[in-house]
Amino acid sequence: MNLLASLSLATGLVVTSVSDLTCLFHTPSARSLTPYPTVSVAVDPGLTRMLPPVYFCGESVPLHEEAVARRLVSALARNTNQNQAVYRIRQRAAVFFPIIEPILSRHRIPLDFKYLPLVESALTGMAVSPKGAVGYWQFMPATARELGLSIQPGYDERQNLVKSTNAACRYLRYLYNRLGSWTLAAAAYNNGIGALLGNIRRQQQRDYYYLRLNAETGKYLYRILAFKELFSNYRSYDHLIPERMMAYLSEPLSPDSDPDDEGVLLPEVLMEEATKVAVNTPVQETLKPAAGQTADIPLPNAADVFRGGIKARLIESAGVERGQVWVFHLIRDGMADGKQVEEGDVLYAIVEDVDPKTDKIYLRADRLYSANEKHTYPMNLSAIDASTGRIGIKLPDVDQIKAGWILTWKTL
Repeated sequence: MNLLASLSLATGLVVTSVSDLTCLFHTPSARSLTPYPTVSVAVDPGLTRMLPPVYFCGESVPLHEEAVARRLVSALARNTNQNQAVYRIRQRAAVFFPIIEPILSRHRIPLDFKYLPLVESALTGMAVSPKGAVGYWQFMPATARELGLSIQPGYDERQNLVKSTNAACRYLRYLYNRLGSWTLAAAAYNNGIGALLGNIRRQQQRDYYYLRLNAETGKYLYRILAFKELFSNYRSYDHLIPERMMAYLSEPLSPDSDPDDEGVLLPEVLMEEATKVAVNTPVQETLKPAAGQTADIPLPNAADVFRGGIKARLIESAGVERGQVWVFHLIRDGMADGKQVEEGDVLYAIVEDVDPKTDKIYLRADRLYSANEKHTYPMNLSAIDASTGRIGIKLPDVDQIKAGWILTWKTL
């Protein structure tokens, strides 16, 4: 059963026609001012309640708006029609994300932007658009040169993973500094800052979700969000995602297996030597635990759980500034704020403070999404030091925070 059929049964969503659902890869040339693909739907108000809270770079996605919820579901539908392609992109991401993430962190770009090249190029270094954009981040020649990349016969740094990612970070930082919003920065990356500022001035609106944009830019952020949710939070959508796609998303990655002709992980014969070096050589900025420190805080014993503490693993950290939203997945059943919670539930936490004097970061969870009940509950938990029971997590360097950290949470 496909995603839209599942929605029809689960929420009363009646779909009469949906076009362009098979387009998985980004085509930079398709930047026309045509309307969105025709989607004639009658949406049950329960649809917005069935979706978990979603954030982009710490900014809340307004899924209470029917149009926003529908566009996210539509973006999920496009990807869930491409089972094997999504699995191959997962394989590429497993190779490239450990290289991309520390570069984003060094430039203080939110890690959610690691999903942008999935939309731009399906993480393929040799990708070329009809208009001439090249590489993982799909830079046009003029933009690439302005960002310091060399383009010469036989050597194009747009195809070098490390150099092009550093260039993309410089560009994203420039866009953010001009626009003051990561969602608008993503839109400007797709459509150009001049065109976006023109839309903002004409419409007197600075919220991406309420701007009237061309078809591609209007869908662009949702396509990034779809990859983020499918790769980091797919279990929260098991009532929407077809069983076959769930199997591909949960299947262990096996890059050493023999793929079919269309499933080659990386076109090694065509890749530039610099890119191959980037894939196989650790980047100097790669985030590593300090000497004597493990990447994960040890798991609790059963007594910790019965005393009211729960454990959750960090999935996404938007940044270390106050007010940023971090996403955790519970790693075992337990009790939290007087409620029975289960492994796989999603905990949304706010960075309350970062104290450089004591090297501590203070996190407070204000809501929990139950993956089983498909419902968001208010929550009041604080992250504590498992060794002392006190609030605040002591870190030698807050920049070392990364996906995989396990924290203890309690009601205080």
